[in-house]
Order: sequence, then C-alpha cells, then structure tokens
Amino acid sequence: MVATKKYSIIDTETGALDRRIFVDEDIYQEELEKIFGRAWQMIGHVSLVPNPNDFFHTYMGEDPVILTRDNTGQLHAFLNMCRHRGNRIVRADEGNAKNFMCTYHGWTFSNDGRLEHVPGVSEAYYDDLPVDELSLVEAKVDTYAGIVFATWDHEAPSLEAYLGDARWYLDTAFNRRASGTIAVGPMKWLEPCNWKTPVDNCSDNYHVPVTHLSSMIAQEKVQGRGRVTQERQFLNSNFNHMFVNGHALTTQELDDDNEDSPRYFHGVTQDNVHQFRDWQREALEHVEERLGTYRARKLNLTNHSLFPNGVLGFRLALPRGPLMTEFWHFVVYEADAPEVIATALRTGHGNNNGAAGLFEQDDIDNWRQVSLSAVSPIARKYAQDLSMGVGRVNGASKLPGEVSERYISENNQRNFYRRWEEFMNAESWADVPLDPITAEFEGTATLHG
Repeated sequence: MVATKKYSIIDTETGALDRRIFVDEDIYQEELEKIFGRAWQMIGHVSLVPNPNDFFHTYMGEDPVILTRDNTGQLHAFLNMCRHRGNRIVRADEGNAKNFMCTYHGWTFSNDGRLEHVPGVSEAYYDDLPVDELSLVEAKVDTYAGIVFATWDHEAPSLEAYLGDARWYLDTAFNRRASGTIAVGPMKWLEPCNWKTPVDNCSDNYHVPVTHLSSMIAQEKVQGRGRVTQERQFLNSNFNHMFVNGHALTTQELDDDNEDSPRYFHGVTQDNVHQFRDWQREALEHVEERLGTYRARKLNLTNHSLFPNGVLGFRLALPRGPLMTEFWHFVVYEADAPEVIATALRTGHGNNNGAAGLFEQDDIDNWRQVSLSAVSPIARKYAQDLSMGVGRVNGASKLPGEVSERYISENNQRNFYRRWEEFMNAESWADVPLDPITAEFEGTATLHG
C-alpha cells in the first residue's frame, strides 16, 4: 500500500492530466530520484561490450554510467564518479581497459569496481584510508535478449518480473532467433521537450495519419509504400493496444498470407521487400520452435515503450532538465541478418527515426509544443485531455496485459501517467505494484536469449 499520495496528476476516469509535471523543476528532481533511481532502465547491449575489459559509456537518467566487462567477462554498471572528489574517471565513449584512473589525483579502480591504487596512501593518509569501502558505486545488472538493463535499487524485483507479460510481446521482435541481436549506435541529439512526451507518444497511433502525412506521401511516391489511414486504424480488428507494468505496446495480428511479412517497418522498400520476405520465410520454423506458432507466425510488434524511458525498441529518452531530452537512437537487428538486410535497416531507421529522419522531425515539433504548453500559468490551468477510450478495456481478450477495446485509444497514456504516480508516491519498491506473469511462453526462448 502506498504510504503517501503526494501526486495525483491523472484522473483515470476523465483522462485529465496535470501539465505541471512537464515543467516543474522540483518535480523533475524527484523524478531523478524516485523513477530513474529505482526503475530498471536500458543502458546498453551486449554487442557493444563483446570482449573482456570492453567498456561503453552510457547514462541512467542524468547519471553517467560505465558499462563494462571485467577480465572474466562479467558485466558491471558503475556510476562514473571517483569516490574521492567526484571527478569522472572515464571520458571516452567506449574502449577496452582493465583499470580506470581518475585524472584529478590518480585514484585507480579496476574494471570490477575495486579501488586498487591511491597515490601516497601511506604518506598522505597514514595508511588509514578505508580502501575496501571506496569501490565504485555499482548498479544491479541483468540482460534481456542481449539488451542490458540496470537499476540503482538493489532491492528491485527481478528484470523478468519487471518486464512481466510485456516480454511475451517483445520476444517477437528481439528474441526471434538463436543468433541473438546486435545494436548499432547510438546516434545522439537534443530535443527541447520533457522526456515523458516522447514516451507517451510511443503507443499513440492516433497521430500517425496526421503528423506523418507528408512523410508517408514521400514514402509512397519514392518507395511505393501505402499510407497509414485513420480508416484502416479505426476499422482493422487485427491491431491491438495493451499495457503491462508501465510498458505500453501495440501489435498487429497477421493473416495467413502475411506470416512472412517483414517484422520491421523502416528500411523495407518496394525494391527489397522480397528479400525481407525470403529471409523471414526461411526462418519461420526455427522461430516457431523458439516462440510457439502464434507468436512466431501471427504476432507483429509495432509501436511500444518500456517504462520509464525506452522508446520504440532500444531508443532512449534521457532526461536533461524539465524541458530538454537527450535522445539516443540505436538500431537493433538479428546478428545473422544478411548484409543487404542489415544495411537496409541501418539506413532506413536513420532516415526515418534518426536525428534528421522524416518521422523524427514530424514528431519533435509536436513534443516541443506539448511540453511548452505547461510553461504559462494560464495554460497550466487547463488539463490535458486523455479521455479517448476511457472505460473501454476488453476484459474478454485472450492477449496478456490490459488490452484496450480498440487500437486507437489513450488507455496506455493514462496508464503511463498512473505508473508515474505509483513510482513518485512510493517510499520503496514495496509500494510499487507489479502484475503477475500470466502469459504462456511457448517455445525455447528465455529471458536471456
């Protein structure tokens, strides 16, 4: 039971959302502590640190983090902060090193976190420095299908429990093949918006036919791809919209003629779609062994987010103040993908959701204006309206999670802000509810691949 109810920012019966949470500095600082200091977050991928002593510099919220493998190959995530004065000990984005030396006074840490050397420890400290108590601050680490997650809270539930039934859907994109996946990136840029806005947007498919119309017209003319229309979204019962443990997901159920459809969107063109189909078709039996018939052949994961700041797969909305977000864009695809497929995916994702991508440019201005609407005390008097589909959750659905009655709904958005409330009002993980895992995970695929 939550000990306090400091925040009540979303009315789930009317969809009214308090805009203050996008601009208030005090709220933002509390988010860094209670959300980014507690939740499991994506921080990297095993392919970014493939060898012993490799490291990759990343972030959890605003905290700089060293993701590294020690000389035995074990993964660690350390706060990039010398225990002496707080200087950053790693300045490079990536590399290979057995030790990390602080350039201020030379304190040196091994890549398993231990403080190994302090200049003048006998002379300056009279051999009285508690070296064993001054290891690097370490986060709890686990992996899902090659993606590395971490949390500062060592009392947090397991990553498996945190993902819950969301993993049943995520497997269809990230856990299809025994070869595993690789990550390319990140491409980085700043967006003048609150970090929650792009996360909220991830399962908002209502905006696609309007916001991305010009991009889709360009794709239609150049690549021969059909547009996403409101009629298609409103009337097609093969699309679903669901929510699990803070994670918002949308899916498409494929008919028998499209089981070999590309499980990707960006990068697939009229010229290469046959290559994607051939590649999908050749692996279907293998994927069926890993995921079972339905997930392998019928289920296609589309727009989705992972709480708190995972956006459309392995892409991160990193907070940089109430009105600034640093976006990290990775492309993740199967490690055994033919080069022609891999090249198409790298190029296609960059051209559409990269820093200068068609779709990304469409979105950024919307997110900026939505965040800025909370700056004025006049505008803050009027709540956001997230009322679409209130009370329209289909309890009869056989799909796991809380499934909206229709694909076009703001149920995921309301639930995202409700999840935000749960974290912000909690004193510890004991106050944060987790849905039990109910999905039947057919096949041989596991949490770790």
